[in-house]
Amino acid sequence: MKHIKNYIIEVSTNQIGTDDILIRIATNGNKPENFEKYIKDHFRAKLRVAPTIHFESKEEINKVKFPELKRKPVVFIDKRKKK
Repeated sequence: MKHIKNYIIEVSTNQIGTDDILIRIATNGNKPENFEKYIKDHFRAKLRVAPTIHFESKEEINKVKFPELKRKPVVFIDKRKKK
C-alpha cells in the first residue's frame, strides 16, 4: 500500500486462547481519511481476519524492527503462548 512507509506485525494469544494480530504502521503522513478501515477490510477479504491497527512514527517502529544485536530486520513478532 503506497501510504505505508514501515510496519511490524505482532501475533499474540488473547484471553480466550485465540490469536490476535496487531499491525503497527508508519505512514508517509498523508494517509486517506478511512485508511484504517481500508486496511482492516483488506485483511478481512484476504485472510478472513480483522487485525488491530496502531499508527506510530517511523522512528518508534525502527527501534523494534532493527534491534542492536540482530543483522536482519524483525518484521514479524510471535508472542503467542506455546502449548
